[in-house]
Amino acid sequence: SMTPDTWSRFCGIGSVTDFRPHTRYLRGSFGALDTVNEAGEFKNKPIPDLAKEAISALTKGNIINLSRQAIVNDDMQVFSGLAVDLGRAAKLTIEVDVYALLASNPTMNDGVALFHANHGNLAGSGAAPSVSAFDGIRVGMASQKDVSNNEYLDIRPSVGLFPIGIGGAARVTNGSQYDPDAASKLQRPNIVFGMFDDIVDTPRLSGTAYYAFADPNVAPAIEVVFLNGNTEPFTDSQEGWRVDGVEWKVRHDYGVGAVNYRSAYKQPGN
Repeated sequence: SMTPDTWSRFCGIGSVTDFRPHTRYLRGSFGALDTVNEAGEFKNKPIPDLAKEAISALTKGNIINLSRQAIVNDDMQVFSGLAVDLGRAAKLTIEVDVYALLASNPTMNDGVALFHANHGNLAGSGAAPSVSAFDGIRVGMASQKDVSNNEYLDIRPSVGLFPIGIGGAARVTNGSQYDPDAASKLQRPNIVFGMFDDIVDTPRLSGTAYYAFADPNVAPAIEVVFLNGNTEPFTDSQEGWRVDGVEWKVRHDYGVGAVNYRSAYKQPGN
């Protein structure tokens, strides 16, 4: 079955050259320039600190044995699509790992969980999708400052990630021209109309919490890295010698990691 991936809609994609931890650096900023005084003296500015997170690739794989009898008796040619199925299994593994990472709320390099009040990316009170809840996400993300705490990043939410049962309400909130929450229905404009460019809903999220992500091509919060940039799994087959049949091997070298808490926001839901 062709299960579509959702992770690629809200995660960045990167490449690593080996299996060691690879560092993802976040640049600071110099802030605004200082006024040069009457004596024409320029002040020194220190180079800002770099924040860093580590990400590593691992190998996942399996071998599947097909006996000669199974191959000979294959009336339905179910094995002809086996390489495709193995490739799908490898990609499904990434999907499962990304959602496991979200659920675990991993500790970042600063010793604080990915989604945490100290990171300014966790709503203080839970709310179902609504104009005010979405606007709170927009304000929270835009208010994040860079590593040096000098400059507003002004990050905007691009992708909303919702449990499957909340996806409909999210689309109504995001797509209504007029405020869907206005009790009097006096055609008040919806201030969060079109806030999300993409809304992902999935049965892989349980509960009522939902997430917002910046454009993953610009500022990924979560990155999936592939060894030497190989996004496709490797499959190979060989004829059995001691046992008649075929052995199929599938291997995928990748890693999943949270690289920037400023690019994501969590709303605990109701």
